[in-house]
Amino acid sequence: MVHWTQEEKNEITHTWGALNCTAIGTRALERMFCVYPWTTRYFSKIPAFTAEGHAIKVVGALDKAVKHLDNVKAEFNDLSKKHAEELHIDSGSFHLLTDCFIVELAHVETDKFSPHIHATWDKFFKVVVDAISKHYH
Repeated sequence: MVHWTQEEKNEITHTWGALNCTAIGTRALERMFCVYPWTTRYFSKIPAFTAEGHAIKVVGALDKAVKHLDNVKAEFNDLSKKHAEELHIDSGSFHLLTDCFIVELAHVETDKFSPHIHATWDKFFKVVVDAISKHYH
C-alpha cells in the first residue's frame, strides 16, 4: 500500500476536480497515438472508435482512483482482469498513456506544475499503472 501525504491527496483531489479531465484525457490519448503509433493497434477493431470516447472511459476509471486513493488496486481489479485476460493490452502502453497525461497536466497547469507537483502526479499514475497491471503477473 502506498502512503499518501495530506498534501499529495489535496493536490490530486483538488486539481482533478477542477480540470476538464475528458479534454485532458482526449489529448493524452491523441498524443500517445501520435508519438507511439503502435498503440493504435488495440483500437483498430473497435467500430466508430474515437479518442474522446475512450477518454471518457479512462477518465471514469481515473476518477475512481482519485476517489479511492488508499485502495486503487481493489477498485481496478476487474479492469485489470479485463485488460489482461480479454483485451490482451500490452501493459507497457499504460505507462505511455500516463506519461502523456502528465504532459497534458503540465501544459494545462503551467504556472503551478513544479517538480514537487510533477512528482505527486507521477506517484499517482505509478499506483494506477501498478493496479491495472495486477493481473499481468
